[in-house]
Amino acid sequence: MKKIIFVNIIVIFCLVIICEILIRSFNIVGLQGSDKNFFVSENDVVLLKPNSLFKVAGKKVKTDNNGFRIPIKNYTFDKNKDSILVLGDSVSFGFGVKEEETFIGVLRDKLNFNLLNSSVIGHNLESYIYLLNKYQEENNKKIVNTLIFICLNDIHLSQGVILDNIQKKDSENLEPSKFIRLFKNKFFININLFLREKSVLFVFLKSIGTNSVKRHYDYMYTSYNNQKLTDVYYKNIIQIKEYSEKKGLKVSFILLPYAHQINNNCKKQLMLPQKKIKKIFKKANLELNDLSDNFCDDENKKKFFLGFDPVHLSKAGHKFVSELLIGRGIIN
Repeated sequence: MKKIIFVNIIVIFCLVIICEILIRSFNIVGLQGSDKNFFVSENDVVLLKPNSLFKVAGKKVKTDNNGFRIPIKNYTFDKNKDSILVLGDSVSFGFGVKEEETFIGVLRDKLNFNLLNSSVIGHNLESYIYLLNKYQEENNKKIVNTLIFICLNDIHLSQGVILDNIQKKDSENLEPSKFIRLFKNKFFININLFLREKSVLFVFLKSIGTNSVKRHYDYMYTSYNNQKLTDVYYKNIIQIKEYSEKKGLKVSFILLPYAHQINNNCKKQLMLPQKKIKKIFKKANLELNDLSDNFCDDENKKKFFLGFDPVHLSKAGHKFVSELLIGRGIIN
């Protein structure tokens, strides 16, 4: 009996290892999470630790002395070039993608500008108000344009995640199902964080079992029916507008869709968040570059997101965004 149990354990262990290897080999899903030791807090806004080399979602990340994400090998900004500042969250940061494969990396060889990628996991509209001032005042590179990348989750995440809870807070905000709430205690949260940083098999099974792509979208969809949240959204947009006008800054807003919308051919009922956001920008008398329709109309649209990921772009998705930024004249 003991021998049978032992053999079964060995077989199960081998199957787990084989599955882990296969999922990694075929890049079906990627690792999640990041090392909290490479984040610093400034006025409750989280920044990347300057002059650091670390891993996010299994990919090496390097920062310069300002905390901007830069290529891993032998890169410095050109002091003779004007700069474009990029504000955003984990999507424009390039979560799960090598730096040279992000739209920043792709554009670097096509534009005669320094591209300052200040994006950090968890940033949102409230963060950008502070960051606009920070980088305009501190940076010795002339910033001629600022790109603010907006995702649907900007309506929900609070300003600046706390360092000790970067992933926990993100998880709590984006995983509201009854099943997930059963495990919102310290033990299960720590187990979840550990496994998603180490095992792609765990990430795969969790994504399938909880239907993470649809679940994340559904939660954001519900948030856009909350008048208090949309009022705060409008207030934040107005504050960014007033600050940029006061300082004479050029700011461009770019809206990106969620994978669930694209995977379901952008059915009209799924595009409510974009409709609400456009209404807010119209009320604020601001231009919004909504890339959702471009994603919806492209025949390769289902390749634009990481496997089983609700929002983060793949290598192909980043390349597509870089083409749109140039093609639509948002950046040139």
